[in-house]
Amino acid sequence: MKHKLKLAAALLLAASLLFPAACGRPAKSGSAETAAAAETTVPEETVTVEESETGEEGTAADEAGEAEPIVIPETPAEVLAAYTAVMNKAKKEATYLRKLEYQQIGSDTNFEASWINHPAVLDAANMLMTTKDDGLKADMYTKGVTDMLNGLPLYGFPVGCMAKDPGVFTRAVARQLSNGDIELTLVMKPEDNPEPPKRGAATSPSRTGEMFNPISKEVIDGILNGPIVKLGFWGKPPVVSNRYFNCASVLVYNPDTQHIVTLRQEYNVRITILSGKALGFLNIAGYATAEGLTSCDNFRY
Repeated sequence: MKHKLKLAAALLLAASLLFPAACGRPAKSGSAETAAAAETTVPEETVTVEESETGEEGTAADEAGEAEPIVIPETPAEVLAAYTAVMNKAKKEATYLRKLEYQQIGSDTNFEASWINHPAVLDAANMLMTTKDDGLKADMYTKGVTDMLNGLPLYGFPVGCMAKDPGVFTRAVARQLSNGDIELTLVMKPEDNPEPPKRGAATSPSRTGEMFNPISKEVIDGILNGPIVKLGFWGKPPVVSNRYFNCASVLVYNPDTQHIVTLRQEYNVRITILSGKALGFLNIAGYATAEGLTSCDNFRY
């Protein structure tokens, strides 16, 4: 009987904690959609640029009409503008990419009921998500993606970035790699309960939603107030809050063609159950942190 209670409670935890994850991209439904527990650990800093060697002005090469030196973004606004332009170009012109996408519960968990912190319970919760191993097996990784509208962030939109204000980032860095490609790194400020943009909208109601694909709190609340969850919590479903932090997007592109070489988006979301008693007496208040990754490469234009 005790074993059955624990199993039932684990499933209820998974429902209250991670059914919301099914509303995000990496749900365990055949469509495959990282990691400190503290606040954003990436320090704010001024954009730093690794300058490539260039010839002196007015050289014979310049007079001969050779290609101008590559311009590397310097200010946060320039980094954001370059990121947006490259992403939007890929949305319009790319014809193929390979993508690995997953989301799973990490080691940063803390529930008032100690048994919930047991790995077996958390494994049950991960069953509702697409883990890294599952993501590696997904068709979009092994076979690739040809639909840029729905396969390249932002999902379902003809643009890859809606952000206009460089002030939403704690870090905006550009540097030129040894092979000549340019790497852009943008880290978003933490945000509570961000909402994704609505289909067809030109703007996002949250800064996280301008570049990433957060789980909708509105959808979460709808699920938690559904009949199945309410039954498991005796009519008093848990109150859940999501905090997105360390959301980083690293884009490497060819400055000559403006084509993406790789895109890597990492994010953390602390899912906190503020209150809730499963089966009427099992307290499940606490939090767990989900670690997510979207990695795209092998772009074709």
